[in-house]
Amino acid sequence: MIRNNAVRRVLLGGLILLGAFSRIRAADLSIIVTAGPKYSLLGDINKGKNGYLDIWADLLRSSGGAVIDNKRPVHLGLSYSVDFFLALDTAYSVGLGVGYVRARNRSEVLISFTDGRPETSAVVETSVESVPIRLNILRHFHLTRSLNAFVKGGLELHNAKFQSSSWPAGPGDSHRQKAHSIGIGLLYGAGLEIKAVRHVALVFEAQGNYAKIGGFSGTRDSGGSSLPYEVKGDLYFEDMTSIPPDFEKTYPLLVIYENKPAGDRVRPARVDLSGFSLSVGLKIFF
Repeated sequence: MIRNNAVRRVLLGGLILLGAFSRIRAADLSIIVTAGPKYSLLGDINKGKNGYLDIWADLLRSSGGAVIDNKRPVHLGLSYSVDFFLALDTAYSVGLGVGYVRARNRSEVLISFTDGRPETSAVVETSVESVPIRLNILRHFHLTRSLNAFVKGGLELHNAKFQSSSWPAGPGDSHRQKAHSIGIGLLYGAGLEIKAVRHVALVFEAQGNYAKIGGFSGTRDSGGSSLPYEVKGDLYFEDMTSIPPDFEKTYPLLVIYENKPAGDRVRPARVDLSGFSLSVGLKIFF
C-alpha cells in the first residue's frame, strides 16, 4: 500500500509537469523514470530517537534490569522520480521533475529482570518522507552510438513530513508526533544511458543531495499515565538533563512544544535529508 501510494504521487506529479511541457515540440522532449534505494543522514531524527530509548535503558538498568539494545538508525529508504527534459542543444538539457522518498524503522530496547519482574520494552517507530520538486540542468557526453554519459545539478523544493510514535518501558505517557515543513536543497548526480531500442534507453544513475530542512510544525498526541491531550506547535531538539540527576547525563529529544522552552539546551529541530541514492530506470525519447 505504501509503495503504491508513492508511485501514484510521483505519477500524478509527472502528469502535471507533462502538462507544463505540452506546448513544446515533441522532438525536444524526453522523460526519465527511475527508482532505487536512498541513504539519508536525517541527523536530529536519529539523535532524538536514541535519546528517548537511552532514558529508559539507563533508568531501568539502574534498578537492576538487563538491557538488550535493538536501536537502529533511520537511514535507508526508497526513492522514486519522474523528470521531464527539454533539449537546449546536443549537449545540454533542462529538466523539471518530481520525486518521492520515504525512510522508516522501528527501534527498541528490551529490559529483563532476575527478580521476577516481567520483561518490558521502550519502542520508537519513525517515518520521514519528502516530495521534492526539482529544476536541474543535464550535460550529455556522447561516448558511442548507443552509450551516453551525463552529469547534472540543480535545486530541489522539499515538501517534508516527519512522524514518530513512542511507548515507554514503564509508567509514563506514550507520544505520537506529526510535523511538516518546506525547504530548499541542492542536487547533483551522474549516470549512463544505454540505448535499448529507437526511443528507449536504460538509465543508471548515482545522485547526491544536500538539504537540511528546519521550521517543522505539527501536533503531539499524548496519553498513557495521564488523560490524553494534544499539543500544537513547533518541533524542537532538546538536550534533557537526566532524571534522577545523579546520572550526570543529557539525552537528546525531539519534542513538539506549543511555546519554545526556556534555556540554551533547546533549538528548532532540523531534518537532514542530505544523502546518496542509486537508481535505475528508463528514458523515453519523443
